[in-house]
Amino acid sequence: MNTGALLRLVRPPNVFTAFADALAGLLILRGLGVTAAPGAGRVILASGCLYLAGIVLNDVFDREIDARERPTRPIPKGEIGVRFAALLGAGLMLAGVGLAASVGRSPAIVAAALAGCILAYDGGLKHTRVGPLVMGACRGLDVTMALSTGLALDGRWPPLAIAGPAVLALYITGLTYIARDEVDGNTTRRARTGLVVIAAVALAALAGLAVAAGLPRSPLAWPWVALALGLAWRNWAPVWHRHDGPSTGRAIGGGIMLVPVIDATLAAVAGCPILALGVLALIAPALVLKQFFSPT
Repeated sequence: MNTGALLRLVRPPNVFTAFADALAGLLILRGLGVTAAPGAGRVILASGCLYLAGIVLNDVFDREIDARERPTRPIPKGEIGVRFAALLGAGLMLAGVGLAASVGRSPAIVAAALAGCILAYDGGLKHTRVGPLVMGACRGLDVTMALSTGLALDGRWPPLAIAGPAVLALYITGLTYIARDEVDGNTTRRARTGLVVIAAVALAALAGLAVAAGLPRSPLAWPWVALALGLAWRNWAPVWHRHDGPSTGRAIGGGIMLVPVIDATLAAVAGCPILALGVLALIAPALVLKQFFSPT
């Protein structure tokens, strides 16, 4: 085993999108005027560990499928052993839950729920109809884990603290639905159904902002909303007419890179439009690493 093979196994570009989820959650708390627990920043590392665990365990469970569809991946290629990968994935998952637990009881519970969803998805649900919803739940729980460092699970949550994770979860649901046929290309029905879901999420979010009192909490959030919608249109619109394997793959990669933009927009809407730049900045290392490692 070499370092290059290990990096290809964990697919490092996307871990920065997980960091963005957690950081956005912390900024939403700040915008809402809620004080996070001491050491809350550790949930950012917890988010990264859990995300990487999911990536590694996905390849462990899918090693036979990958042998047919993606034979150059480290496990089917024989560069990394299945036992080592399984232990690595389990270790990363335990580290993620442990880091969250070191912050408090609520983050620990959410991290455990997130770990359960990751295992359920990787272990077989990804091939069922509920697979996209489970993957969406993983992203929503990622943001929720950060929010739970300041909001008790048994308490009353502000609407934005509920809507933020829900928007990201539904976006990822649509993306995952389209990604199911990333290798061979989508049918027109699947591609357009996924796109309709993503468009519906965007319209629902806009409608929510239009009718919700006091939102966005800063007028500077509107440029963020425009940026997110513009980039989403640029990335996804071509898939409506062209959804072969390569086109779908490019759109999925670009769609994942949109996650920090969505996270930054959520932080801006919550009242942190300047600090949201820190969330957006996480896309930079992801884009750089994307040139060397596949994000999907």
